[in-house]
Amino acid sequence: MPLLEVAGLEVFFGHESEEVQALHDINLTIEPGEIVGLVGESGSGKTVTSLALMGLLDPRSARVRGHAVLDGDPLWDERGRRRPRRDVPLAMVFQEPMTALDPVFTVGRQLVETLRVRQHMTKTAARGEALNLLDSVGISDSRARMKAYPHELSGGMRQRVMIAIALACNPSLLIADEPTTAVDVTIQAQLLDLIRDLARDRGMAVLFVTHDLGVVAETCDRVVTMYAGQIVERGPVRRVLSDPGHPYTAGLLAALPSPTSRGGRLETIPGRVPAPGELVSGCVFAPRCPHRREACEDVQPLIQLEDQRDARCVRAHELDLKGAP
Repeated sequence: MPLLEVAGLEVFFGHESEEVQALHDINLTIEPGEIVGLVGESGSGKTVTSLALMGLLDPRSARVRGHAVLDGDPLWDERGRRRPRRDVPLAMVFQEPMTALDPVFTVGRQLVETLRVRQHMTKTAARGEALNLLDSVGISDSRARMKAYPHELSGGMRQRVMIAIALACNPSLLIADEPTTAVDVTIQAQLLDLIRDLARDRGMAVLFVTHDLGVVAETCDRVVTMYAGQIVERGPVRRVLSDPGHPYTAGLLAALPSPTSRGGRLETIPGRVPAPGELVSGCVFAPRCPHRREACEDVQPLIQLEDQRDARCVRAHELDLKGAP
């Protein structure tokens, strides 16, 4: 049984006649201990999917529809609102820790408060566990760091603190929303190793949101490609990246720099991601797709391919798309 099972997830923004749909029929499963990469350009719906699962979308301007079950329990009530429970094993690491950490409280206070609220610990026990968490995410001299404010730490350390706070909730599923975007490549490699080790040692599932396919290839077990609020491809990461079934995934792979592209012009995908509410008949990627045909004018279902892969392309079986080397 999957740890997370999402069926028919849809998100709408706005009110009544001005309402626009941002997510369309998202179906997703994650197994215990599995790392699933969620990829796509900015505006594809990756972060909205994450925030919807976390129940962090403002109900005054967003409407969530669909079903999500985590560890056997529904995440939402019948109105699509997050159920008010403290024991739901779900946590999130945000892209920019300086906007997620409170600048007026020390790192230690924020960790201790999280532990006391989420795990009902005494102050003394929470302080000891906070030190253990900082050690587990690779922060040296944790006692001194407990007294530091977020602005006194480097970007990599702040992101490690965010991971520690997420782990304080003892999650079964960790959502990591581009946690390596604001750090250099050395710190990025350390954070990726940390997330892999935590998933293995704790049996924790991870939904890894990123636009970096290199990170996905290095870190994830499966990959889900999103475009214009839809899932357009999903499957085992090595199979999808070496032999993509959807032209959009192939376009993302072609845009990656390589040693042979030095001095030349990088590949690009022409056009832009359609804005939420922008009507596109048939395949949403067709206006940018070099392989479009008359059949692409019809709505595209997810087509099952070999090796446990799906692609939302009517030509998926006949196209020979170039993947990553």
